Amino acid sequence: MTQSTMSVRVISRQDEASDVVSWRLVAEETSLSLPRFEAGAHVDVYICDGLIRKYSLCNDPGEEGVYEIAVKRDPVSRGGSARLHANLHVGNSIKISQPLNHFSIDETAERVVLIAAGIGVTPLLAMCHSLHQSSKIFELHYFARSPGAAAYAARLKNCNFSSQVHFYFGLNPSATLLALQDILLATSDTPHVYFCGPAPFMASVKLLASQCLPPSHIHYEYFSPASTSPSLNNESFEVVLARTGITLIVPSNKSITDILFENAIEIETSCEAGVCGACVITVLDGVPHHRDEVLSTEDRAMNNKMLPCVSRCMGPRLTLDL
Repeated sequence: MTQSTMSVRVISRQDEASDVVSWRLVAEETSLSLPRFEAGAHVDVYICDGLIRKYSLCNDPGEEGVYEIAVKRDPVSRGGSARLHANLHVGNSIKISQPLNHFSIDETAERVVLIAAGIGVTPLLAMCHSLHQSSKIFELHYFARSPGAAAYAARLKNCNFSSQVHFYFGLNPSATLLALQDILLATSDTPHVYFCGPAPFMASVKLLASQCLPPSHIHYEYFSPASTSPSLNNESFEVVLARTGITLIVPSNKSITDILFENAIEIETSCEAGVCGACVITVLDGVPHHRDEVLSTEDRAMNNKMLPCVSRCMGPRLTLDL
């Protein structure tokens, strides 16, 4: 990780659902204020021992000097969510990155439909605040297992835009699909749609949205990578670093990022799963085999950038702007 970090202090901690906790953060140095952010932004949180996780900023972007993040405890956590839930308390300090945004609101949108499932609501909360402040037409559709599992439900029921929030609790997959069809296929205009949630839910929304909206109106952010076919075979290939002329071999069992780091070539990374976009690099020659969840269809077709943490090469060699 090469980007600069900031030290922040926890000023409040709150249970938002049965397995979700939120923290409000301010600059550790009282003379400083945290940079402003736009709806859809996230920060990298440096947890411990090189463990870094990406979390959305979910408070009102108009609120100066404060960031709020919310984290669901993953029952199969590799250490990130479990450690934050157990160890991050009021008064503690932690390091975070500057805000990053790969999920921003299209300012030209006349109407916006926000669709969340579970903890996927977090980036959309900031969007609700921003859209409300700018008097945009919008609605939030929020799916959760139960009221108790719906983070921020109480706040959303009592906020200034509560009439634009719609809840869907405990629906089975068939009922969820019917509800999504009503939301997406019954519209007579072409709104911009933003959605976030578990990978199967995302796949359903993406499929339905593609039937009624142009690609430029479909926006989404993954918190975890979609499942990858086990039949994918990795082949070794060469990576040429254009700035130095160095050629590196990427074996079948390692990523480009792995090989770069082994050779002391630093690039920005975060999730290392192809879902955050932090590591995107420029491709000068060769055709990438895109396996990320960030680049659009148009971006992929241009073959001039890639996410080296997961994507590979369609041929024997890639030349990178490194």
